[in-house]
Amino acid sequence: MNGPSSSTPKGDSKPRNRTPRSRKRAAVLYSLSLLLLAAVLILDFGLLYNQSITPHIRPERLLRLAYLLMLGGILIMGAQALLIFKGVLANLDQDKRKADELSEKVAQLTVIDDLTKAFNRFKFDSVMARELENIRRYKSILSGIMFDIDGFRAINEKHGYNAGDAVLAQLVRYVNKRIRKTDYLFRWRGGKFIILTPHADREKATEAAEKLRKLIASAQFSGAITLTVSLSVTQAKGTDTMESFLQRLQTGLTCAKNKGHDKICTR
Repeated sequence: MNGPSSSTPKGDSKPRNRTPRSRKRAAVLYSLSLLLLAAVLILDFGLLYNQSITPHIRPERLLRLAYLLMLGGILIMGAQALLIFKGVLANLDQDKRKADELSEKVAQLTVIDDLTKAFNRFKFDSVMARELENIRRYKSILSGIMFDIDGFRAINEKHGYNAGDAVLAQLVRYVNKRIRKTDYLFRWRGGKFIILTPHADREKATEAAEKLRKLIASAQFSGAITLTVSLSVTQAKGTDTMESFLQRLQTGLTCAKNKGHDKICTR
């Protein structure tokens, strides 16, 4: 997965809502059925009334015609019921789609950082727990990269907090385009982020971190702001807990900062 934006479907395979034209057509058909039903009832009443005041007229043909009209009325009412039923089903389907869309949005809000749109720490906990289990059970490989913007506080003080927020959001979009689709990008806190790289050992993760370090240093954000980042790389072990894994990443990041920024340390 290449960050949150990759989870958004490019195409919309869901059925479309009922169009205004189809709703208008249904309303016209229902109105016509009401008129027809009213006409049938009037004719039927007229026949029965005529028979009651003129009993000398042969009743068989009038009664037969009355029964036919009643049958026609029943059929019209059946058609009305069908129209109503289809409308109810369409509304239920539309309500279900809206509920599904709302549920999806709520689910995204719980795992995505509101400012940067990277995954948040809650999502990190679930992904990390799953990947550690895969390491223990299936001997799979997982590495992590932690990086922190060098001098991020100075950026906020010089350019303002709005510019700092814009830098963070732009940096996430920039990094998401340059990591694998199977990688996860999380915002940890402030200007600090973590990338989890399934199926990549420490050597490959270090190569990816070095490439990312150079790319970020050569880019410009929020106008003409340039950045450098310090990075830490480690590979998860079968004996790791989430805390021990994070501790190695943090230790490596402190090492990179102590080297003078824009550096990488592995652990």
